[in-house]
Amino acid sequence: YRMVTEFCNYFKENEITDESIDYLITSLMKIYIAALTLPIMDPETDEVPDTQKCSIKIDRKLKTTYWEVFDPWEEESPICGNLYDDFSDIVEDLQHDIEEYDQGRIGNAVFEWRFGVTSHWGDHTVNTIRALHWLRYR
Repeated sequence: YRMVTEFCNYFKENEITDESIDYLITSLMKIYIAALTLPIMDPETDEVPDTQKCSIKIDRKLKTTYWEVFDPWEEESPICGNLYDDFSDIVEDLQHDIEEYDQGRIGNAVFEWRFGVTSHWGDHTVNTIRALHWLRYR
């Protein structure tokens, strides 16, 4: 919980720059690994909390678009990915989980965090780590 909260709060106060790439890669990997180790749980309720939108700030000098293959097991043309879109989706999904936790619905938070890593925010995380890796070490 603390790790996810710190990660989401990072974007409220910081801009993504070349200097933040190491922090972002490390944080994304930790959150991804932590989610994979969570127990499989059923949600407690069907209630959905209102989630605040997070405004992601990226240094204009930093490349934000990249190419990827959507499904690496299928032969298909590459598609365009975008770091702004990736971080926005990751943070929005994780913020939703934080709000579930804060409202005492721990089962919902664990279910959503675990489900999200195998679907929506997990996909964005893997793509973002790869894109940031290339920005950092290329």
